[in-house]
Amino acid sequence: MSLARAHGYVGCAQTTLNKVGRSPVPATWLGRIQAQSPGEDRTLVIGLSPDPHRPVHLLLMAPEDVAEALALLERGPFDPVRATLWRRFNRRAVQITRDGSDRIVVPKPLRQAAGLESGELYWLGERNKLRIFSAESWALFSEIEDAESALPDGGALVAFRGRAGGLL
Repeated sequence: MSLARAHGYVGCAQTTLNKVGRSPVPATWLGRIQAQSPGEDRTLVIGLSPDPHRPVHLLLMAPEDVAEALALLERGPFDPVRATLWRRFNRRAVQITRDGSDRIVVPKPLRQAAGLESGELYWLGERNKLRIFSAESWALFSEIEDAESALPDGGALVAFRGRAGGLL
């Protein structure tokens, strides 16, 4: 297991989205992404976050991270919540390819669904995925996360998210 893989995606970054939906992959995570989709295989999976309790945003994952998330969801007894999360993510997820300059193009239907327009994008690294937000959704997401961490049962919520295959 490489060091980049062991630590996952950590931290925040900001880039811009141009009119055709192209954005550079933040340098912070480029090494991990290049290691997971090296050489000719420059594919990534992008889809709408399935979490109905969060502001709309996209999830960007390496194919092996998607496979691991699915394997985690399939372990153990059937759980309708985890199955629903997978279906929500999977029905809008698409495979994309990084270009030679390590930029991605977010497909128009996903940009529209996530409310992404040209301008600032906010990225959040979180274990096996990158979350991509519009400026408005990022502000709301940050506010909700701060409020939830102050709740008495905040620890239980974090533990549940860990069992949800990385989709929450």
